[in-house]
Amino acid sequence: MRPRVLLFNLPPSGGDLFPISLGYIAASLSAHRVETALAEIDRITPGLGQSITNFILDFKPQLVGFSVYQANIRIALQLARLIKIIDPGITVVIGGPQVTHMPGQALRQMPAVDIMVTGEGETVMPKLVSCLCRRGSLEKVKGIVFRKRGSFFATAPAPLIRDLDDFASPYQTGAFNLADHKAATMLTSRGCCFNCGFCYTPRAFGYTVRAHSVRRVLEDMRICVDSGIKRFFFADPSFTYNRARSAQIMRGIIKKGWKVEIWCESRADQVDKELLKLMARAGVSHIAYGLESVDQAVHRAVNKPIDLRQFARAVTLTQDLGMRAEVFTLYGLPQQTVASCMQTLDFLKKLGVKIAGNSAGQQLLLFFGTDMTDDPEKYGIRLRNRRRPLYLSPGVDFETRYMNQRDIARVARRYKAQAASGGAKKEKGDCISLL
Repeated sequence: MRPRVLLFNLPPSGGDLFPISLGYIAASLSAHRVETALAEIDRITPGLGQSITNFILDFKPQLVGFSVYQANIRIALQLARLIKIIDPGITVVIGGPQVTHMPGQALRQMPAVDIMVTGEGETVMPKLVSCLCRRGSLEKVKGIVFRKRGSFFATAPAPLIRDLDDFASPYQTGAFNLADHKAATMLTSRGCCFNCGFCYTPRAFGYTVRAHSVRRVLEDMRICVDSGIKRFFFADPSFTYNRARSAQIMRGIIKKGWKVEIWCESRADQVDKELLKLMARAGVSHIAYGLESVDQAVHRAVNKPIDLRQFARAVTLTQDLGMRAEVFTLYGLPQQTVASCMQTLDFLKKLGVKIAGNSAGQQLLLFFGTDMTDDPEKYGIRLRNRRRPLYLSPGVDFETRYMNQRDIARVARRYKAQAASGGAKKEKGDCISLL
């Protein structure tokens, strides 16, 4: 009998987009002859527990996995307890961004969780399922943390697969029901070569970038387009890290004549006029750029140098080509003051960036696996609650030397008020006078 695995995608992720990371894991498990079901839960409802119970009793999985974030790990732990009540013999596994750098001791505070996956699920999960089925030694499965004699045991790190095309495609293997969605998530590359102090991605992927081939990206898109999907969310940390590769993908889309709408993320110093022209022709409608702050002292503190003139040129050119520029900004950063936060807002207004959606700003979040979380005192960050559960990172529960909780709330209100006002339209010459 083939082993059975149930994977849960929990709110707040999900919605109209495919849970791409779980899709890759499901595709990989299926390639190893593991029967896999992917449950997408968009919201918590009164009858959810009963529907999950009925499904588990019918599907009879040997393993249930959750992809967890800071925002949904409590929900995952509640469902894990429910699963153990339904069948204590089911192995409950958690993985995802919240788990990759979570301290192993956290297992002591998560009694319904059996195993934490700290490596890439596509490689770890098939080996874990195989080990459990043949009752092998978990110590030989790389990239996991599990209980051992009342404590916990972390195995050796799982190596990263160099060629992403070696991973089975969730679109080509039918991991997703395409009819359930009107938009598709594409993860054409993984990792980042930079080391911003607030970001978990570089460390999680070994400060490298790995990418799918252009052929693989276009084939995955073709399957979606043929199924009627025309909107795409490119979830790469920076889609344009390799301009030549990005241009090839854009040319491929143009050549095929697809009428699509694409959202992607880029650094402002990784685009140029020719690439942006291609992106506009191929159907890119939104490009999100990471600014964080206009304060150069903040840039130095978080190890993210930004040339504001270059940033303004990239945003303006994006807008002039008919695409919407979104700008990520953060408040509560090291060295940041209320005044510099207001200067950042003024910068966005003069660029004509609407304070909405991704441009609405958010408080810095302290995640596991970041330099700031490892050594908050070094960055002038004071944690307000040091007695939180080990499975929760500090999140937004902090102050800095320059901004207390009242100051941070004041900036949040200013962003909200600016969003409600609809923002200011860019006037000719604003960027030049500002910079």
